[in-house]
Amino acid sequence: MTAAALYFLAGVLLSIPCCILVPRYLTRAGYLDLPGERSSHARPTPKGGGVGMVLAFVWIAIATGLSPFLWIPLLALAILSFANDLRHISAGLRLVAQFVAALLALGGALGWGLASWPVFLLFPALFFVVATTNCFNFMDGINGIAGITAVVAFACLLFFGGAADTPLFYPILAVMGALVGFLPLNLPRARLFMGDVGSIFLGFLFALSVCLLVGTWTEFLIFASFLFPFYADEAVTAIERLWRGESLLAPHRRHLYQFLANELGIPHWKVSAAYGVIQILVAVLVVIVGKHGFWSLLGIDVALLSIWATAHYFLKRKFYFNQKDT
Repeated sequence: MTAAALYFLAGVLLSIPCCILVPRYLTRAGYLDLPGERSSHARPTPKGGGVGMVLAFVWIAIATGLSPFLWIPLLALAILSFANDLRHISAGLRLVAQFVAALLALGGALGWGLASWPVFLLFPALFFVVATTNCFNFMDGINGIAGITAVVAFACLLFFGGAADTPLFYPILAVMGALVGFLPLNLPRARLFMGDVGSIFLGFLFALSVCLLVGTWTEFLIFASFLFPFYADEAVTAIERLWRGESLLAPHRRHLYQFLANELGIPHWKVSAAYGVIQILVAVLVVIVGKHGFWSLLGIDVALLSIWATAHYFLKRKFYFNQKDT
């Protein structure tokens, strides 16, 4: 337990100077996230808060002897994502890089016996990792939402997913510590964003961890559900945009969390905290229901997704109907 506390503290202590020095350098160099029509922030804000998370993970991964297959692809992808934060890199190149990183990590895990599922599942596992990576990145749009969600998701993997009994334990603890060091600068008013270097890294790490921990389809559904609010918001928003005839590749502000923060004017920290609470409640529910088997668990997830979609629809419908009346 003492070692766990030390690795967590190491993440905090590495994150804090990174959160101070990196944005200071980027601000002086003119690399700021400028608010636009689709933004949920109103003032230029430096990015790069995710650098400390990446460094904490890599440092502890090396120190604890984690397989290079599990941290070198993540580091390379994080470097590319940081470059994208500074100077735009084409979406196609970034997507290819994500698939290559996932292939190296998952392929290496299979080759060294670090994953317990058959080789023919490698292809769907690649898509799960890349889809989750981008989902996490798309959902990082208001203060605190990505940081809070990541802390809860990784805590669930440690307490319910068995990650505490694997070589991932200490590196994940270090990342959680780095998130704790970052969040005070991102909440309640953002003085710093984590940027793609943080959100891409966190989404990839979560999905990769799920793939390494699962042994059955029931476990996969349980562990993936630890990120339920992000998956649900992204899925329902994608359906809404397709229904409206919009391109899924075009920038937008239709996520439920964006609607709550922008159109309804709810403070960012309250929306982010609400997502975290929902995430915890769903995690506890799926762990309990998971004891009754895959189909019971799938039924609960479908029911929860239906509730989310209904809330999404009626909240927006009521708001825009009232807007017409005024």
